[in-house]
Amino acid sequence: MERTTERFDTSTYYMERQGHEYQFEHYLRGKVRQFGGDNGSNYIEYARKDNSLFGTCKEYYNKTGTLKLVGKYYYNDFDCGIWKEYDENGYLIDEYDQDAPYKNYPWEKVEKFVKEELKLDLFDKNVSIRRYVSDKTNIPVWIIHYKVGSNIVSIKINANTGEIIKKGTNPIIK
Repeated sequence: MERTTERFDTSTYYMERQGHEYQFEHYLRGKVRQFGGDNGSNYIEYARKDNSLFGTCKEYYNKTGTLKLVGKYYYNDFDCGIWKEYDENGYLIDEYDQDAPYKNYPWEKVEKFVKEELKLDLFDKNVSIRRYVSDKTNIPVWIIHYKVGSNIVSIKINANTGEIIKKGTNPIIK
């Protein structure tokens, strides 16, 4: 049975935080942002290196400070990879693969399409990539948004087939 002994450092957090969060630079994990703990809420930590598209998200139990949830995220907006959930004693209770619905058209293919076909920089703040499984059709979908002049271009890709379902351009509403 897998077990974690990782705990949230509450003493440093409460001594160093400014307002409702604590931010610092860690030599291995990059920029770290911690928040939570108020009114019995759990502690949350995001860590990502400057030159990385992916970071790590962790949630810790409020009472014990024990690691509750850990996984990888794409900096723009989605969870990915294997996520692990632990009970308050540190024992693994669940593990799920956030990438499973997208296995036929995984991140690597989306990345290649965005870089090679669309010629876009994934670090550009005007480029956004999201994914979800449609409530209506139960089809996993990738959504790519990017700015061209005063317009937003949207591309919707079926993650089962890799086909572009929809492509459209809309003016930016100010």
